Amino acid sequence: MQKGDFVKIEFTGRVEPTGEIFDLTDEELAKKEGIHNPKHRYGPVLVVVGEGMVVPGVDKELEKMKPGEEKEFSLGPKEAFGQRNVKLIKIVSMSNFIKQNINPTPGTFVNINGRQAKVQSVSGGRVRVDFNHPLANREVKYKVRITEEIRDPLKKAMELMDYYGIKADVSLEGTKASVKTETPMPDVVKKLMESKLKEWVKEIKSVEFSSDKKKESENQGNQNQADKPSPESHTEGKE
Repeated sequence: MQKGDFVKIEFTGRVEPTGEIFDLTDEELAKKEGIHNPKHRYGPVLVVVGEGMVVPGVDKELEKMKPGEEKEFSLGPKEAFGQRNVKLIKIVSMSNFIKQNINPTPGTFVNINGRQAKVQSVSGGRVRVDFNHPLANREVKYKVRITEEIRDPLKKAMELMDYYGIKADVSLEGTKASVKTETPMPDVVKKLMESKLKEWVKEIKSVEFSSDKKKESENQGNQNQADKPSPESHTEGKE
């Protein structure tokens, strides 16, 4: 594979030397290992090779592989989740957690300004948190299989939208991609998707966004209906 290629992969990531699974795509294996999460989306995942959608070591190994190939390899911290950095351990005021209605206790993970951190200790009005990745400084082992290579520009675009969790109808006419969603997309999301589509799907030079007015109207109507008081509310308290 080469940088920029679109592939779908299955993988299992384990911590060395314990063999503990920290991430996987196989739902049956997750159930077998007792780590199944009903909210997790299992199955092959999209990777644009060399674009940082996986840890650096996996990106490098994918470039050495072919569709259908399966490979196992170990990665040191530098090629996995990085070295532990003491500068990423911070002291945060308890007031920040109170504002978010969070009770920080040692060992729990919290979200601070969009970044995940682990609470190390709580002392008075000061909370010591660690922004390092939980697997920083750890050696890991991956088992990876390339299940599919995607070459069709339209399918690439559709897979990208799905990867970012956006339900949309996508069509491609020449170098123009048309993306239609049930409800209007926020401008910031439009800018992100336009950038990714044009950068990673070389055949796309422009992107047009639209929403399904009929669906939007139906959704609004359903919402308005839900907001109306029920008939029972008008007779409540009457004999």
